[in-house]
Amino acid sequence: MSKIDDLPTLDKPREKAARFGIETLSDEELLALIINVGTVGHSSLDIAREVLNDCHSLTALYNKPYQYFHSFKGLKRVNALKLAATIEIAKRMNEKTRLVYEEKAEVNSDSLYQRYALSLVGQSQENFVLVILNKNKQIIFEKILYKGDDENVTISPREIIHLLVLHNGYYFYLIHNHPNNSLSPSVSDITFTEKINKRAEKIGVKLLDHLIIGQTGYYSFLHSKVFS
Repeated sequence: MSKIDDLPTLDKPREKAARFGIETLSDEELLALIINVGTVGHSSLDIAREVLNDCHSLTALYNKPYQYFHSFKGLKRVNALKLAATIEIAKRMNEKTRLVYEEKAEVNSDSLYQRYALSLVGQSQENFVLVILNKNKQIIFEKILYKGDDENVTISPREIIHLLVLHNGYYFYLIHNHPNNSLSPSVSDITFTEKINKRAEKIGVKLLDHLIIGQTGYYSFLHSKVFS
């Protein structure tokens, strides 16, 4: 276990941030700065290291509740709440920035990955999202159609077609995550995508892509030529 007091002065998170700027801190040091204090033999850096070892990245913390942080040894309730509050602030800032940027923006697979990665990565359940676009490829409607067990996804193609017609959609995207962070489509993923694509074509609406979002990026059904 490391003691922050034993580190050289300019290697301590607070002093390093004050002297060189907050942006010079590592992910571990940023978390340690928020955690602030640990317990005897278990410093804030130790706790930060354990959190990152458990979740593997800051992105995976995006959907963690305060109880998750409080479960780590030495992380007191008030500091667990501080971490959860910091993440909530980041989420709200990201949402406001996204809304301003995308108000008139044409979206594509990359921008939709950026839009949904933070909210879907790290989820313990599968989320299935429908995004409907107008003729200028701007978002006019989006909705989580399903949230639950990835082994038993029950989404009605009829519901998707109904929403496409209801909102006068020209194009649409399908997006979902795998709780295990795998980017590989299942047989049912492929079958479902092909079925929806054919049904949408009959009403003159084009499926632009189906994305599987994971911690390391996304899988594109279009780029993989599952459909054309």
